[in-house]
Amino acid sequence: MRKLLGLTVAILLIASLAPALAQAQGASCDRRCLLRTLTAYTEALTDDDLSRLPLAAGVRATANGVVTPLGKSAPWGPGRRLPYRQAFVDPVTGSAVFYGILTTATRPAPGAAEAPAHWWFYVARLKLRDRKITEVEEIAYEKPAGGFGADPASLTLPDRIYDTVLPEDERSSRAELFRIANAYFDAVSHKVDYHDVPWHPECQRVELGTFTVNAPGAAGSCGGEFQLPRMKWNVVNRRFYIADVERGVVLAVGNFTTPPEYPTNNGSVVMEVFKVQDGLIRHISAFFKGDGQLHSGWGEGPGS
Repeated sequence: MRKLLGLTVAILLIASLAPALAQAQGASCDRRCLLRTLTAYTEALTDDDLSRLPLAAGVRATANGVVTPLGKSAPWGPGRRLPYRQAFVDPVTGSAVFYGILTTATRPAPGAAEAPAHWWFYVARLKLRDRKITEVEEIAYEKPAGGFGADPASLTLPDRIYDTVLPEDERSSRAELFRIANAYFDAVSHKVDYHDVPWHPECQRVELGTFTVNAPGAAGSCGGEFQLPRMKWNVVNRRFYIADVERGVVLAVGNFTTPPEYPTNNGSVVMEVFKVQDGLIRHISAFFKGDGQLHSGWGEGPGS
């Protein structure tokens, strides 16, 4: 009788909580919701119109680490297009990140003079709560003549390796994905032996569209380049936003600060996305401000 009474109470409790649980679930933003929000964001960029964005009342936005009203940073304005587009989302953290190339290079109207075109490497991190955008972190880099990075006009289709869904036996848990990304940051900081980082034999790293390992100008492998003492940055203010277990994708942000012993190493806030397969780093893609960014405007401690 006591067991039956306990079961009845449990059923009644679950029944009483059901509406609240359903409401909470309805207020959350799943993968499709996050992707649709990123679409709304990219449309706002190309239309130079924030009116359809689901912005929270106290939304906080930064542009290259400086608090800036959303829509007022240099990449915003009329006549924009995004020929290169790549999206990453995580319903658990409510995060959505967009990698893109943003440009003013459009076909002029008949008879109009062609204005000088701007091309930005562009990345934006959104934070959603209750289906509203509460945070926007923009990083934009207009490559100067001779500056670091590929010709942005040459980037049109992102590497689809990040879209590939992994077989279950090749996947890593969320905790493992974040741990692996953190181990990479430790290797960059020379806090661990690079051999202790799980590298895939096919590992490649691309920064702003440029191969920075396994390339004529950058000899060495993803891990092997850290044999060189000068290949060091102190990675601080590490923030981990996206872990996609099905696709083996993890995205984190770190401030690569210049170490005192190598003052010419350019420091910057870097958004790194990793493809992890069989527990090994197979691919890395980084977007950042190529001429340096000392502070992120987010997080705590050095580099924030």
